Amino acid sequence: MVKTYHELRQKNKPMVYIIIVNWNGLDDTLECLESLEKINYPSYKIIVVDNGSKNNQADAIKEKFSGVELIKNETNEGFVIANNQGIKLALEGGAQYLLLLNNDTTVKNDFLINLIKYAEQNNTVGILSPKILYYNSDTIWSMGGRINCLAGFAILIGKKKHREKYKTIIEPDYVTGCAMLIKREVIKKIGLLDPVYFAYYEDGDFSFRAKKAGYNIRVIPESIIWHKKSASAGIRGSKRKISGLQAYLWARNGVIFGKKNLVGWKKFSFIFGHFSFNFIYHLLGNFNIKFILYYIKGLYHGVIISCDNLWTKKK
Repeated sequence: MVKTYHELRQKNKPMVYIIIVNWNGLDDTLECLESLEKINYPSYKIIVVDNGSKNNQADAIKEKFSGVELIKNETNEGFVIANNQGIKLALEGGAQYLLLLNNDTTVKNDFLINLIKYAEQNNTVGILSPKILYYNSDTIWSMGGRINCLAGFAILIGKKKHREKYKTIIEPDYVTGCAMLIKREVIKKIGLLDPVYFAYYEDGDFSFRAKKAGYNIRVIPESIIWHKKSASAGIRGSKRKISGLQAYLWARNGVIFGKKNLVGWKKFSFIFGHFSFNFIYHLLGNFNIKFILYYIKGLYHGVIISCDNLWTKKK
């Protein structure tokens, strides 16, 4: 039987599984899937993990996009566990690359082929990210991120119009889980996303673990997607006004991240800054008793969890 041109192209391209988490974001997820239908990369499959959405959103997704593989959770398991469910299914399906992609994104048709091309030519690179722009804009939301050890928080690279320095490949400290392309061998070597995080800092943790294992991280500016900057994982909030759960997780997970991934003065400085400067920064935009209580509770639990993990390792 003579193979079609599409089949021949597909045979020569590594299989990519795209993992999308949906939580009460049906319109965004459908728009994301529609944009993925137009990409020019021939060898990919899509897994949608629905985190207990209301109004049968999972069934609505499957009805409109019958080709996607669907995981249907009864409750909101959080960003990390939902992605890990998708990763496990993708590995079982033979994925050579895994792309974690927020449901509130749309993609340029050549974004994936540009990522794979660079990944295939660079064996030491384990994680890649596209340039992420704000939705319907040419302003950069993220080209990866830096860890500010003095201030005690993670900072996204970008927030500006296209400039020359954002037209070259960047080696960041971490890439955001909004769009993270991972080689299969990385997951086999370092494991899944750490479920202790639920959401926030899990991408930084995974990036640091990959770098410790010898892999490089890159952001490829020729690869472009757009991000609505909402909350695909089940946590909502505007730019500065954040929910109690967000305040709790940011505080808690920052402590866990710093304790787990940083060493020496960087660890001390990051955690001190997280308790002080980072708290004050968020407090300026969220001056209410609910925010303060949740943030303090998160700091407390972050210390407890970090100490428990350290004690367990020593034992």
